[in-house]
Parts: sequence; structure tokens; C-alpha cells
Amino acid sequence: MAETTLERPTLVVVGSALLVGSALALLATWALGIDAVESNGARVFFVMLWGYFGWAAYRGGGWVRVAIVAVFGVSIWGAINGPSLAGMLTPMPPGELLAKGFALIALVLLCLPAAHAFFAAVAKQERAER
Repeated sequence: MAETTLERPTLVVVGSALLVGSALALLATWALGIDAVESNGARVFFVMLWGYFGWAAYRGGGWVRVAIVAVFGVSIWGAINGPSLAGMLTPMPPGELLAKGFALIALVLLCLPAAHAFFAAVAKQERAER
């Protein structure tokens, strides 16, 4: 993805920052011992994933919106298919809750018309450069 010369809407900047904020929330709550992390590998994966999504959205990757929906879909699917209903109702760790909250707000911002127009213009510019 080449650097775009298009003006980035504030919605895209804020949405991207929120996705990076998701990564930072996970990292901070893990490093400070606030979250009881069961899998360090999974935590590293999601820190990197949210950070990458933030970078990609900032650069004009409209696909990030679909990827966020997929992450939420897998998360919901996992909760529904858990071993018991009690496990589904247990509260999320604070870092995970904060990260998902930031990501949900970012998803809304990145789906608004101004952001959608930016992503479409970036895709059109990339196609023209090929």
C-alpha cells in the first residue's frame, strides 16, 4: 500500500488512533499485571493485530473494517460455543474490555460516510497506479 496523497478525514485519524489505543490498552494491562493473561502468545498476537489494523486504516486500508467485524464475530462465536453458560457470562479482563470498546468505536467511525469516501478514493488511486 503506497502512501496516499489524499487528505485524511479526522474520522480516519481518530479511528486509527483508537485501534492503536486498543493495542496499547492490552499491552499496558498485561505489563502492569492488571489482566490475568492465560496465554502470552495470544496477548502478543492481539497487541500486534490491533496495532497493525490502526496503521493500515491510517494508510487507507478500507479492508480493516471487515477485519474488525471478523474479530468480533469470532469472539462472539467463541463465547457462544464455550463449555458453559457461566463461562460466557464471566466479565472480561479490563484490558480486553477497553480494547474491544476502543475497536467498536473505531469501527463506527471508520464506517461513517467521510471515512468510507476516503477509503474508496485510496482504493481508486491504488488501482490507477497499477
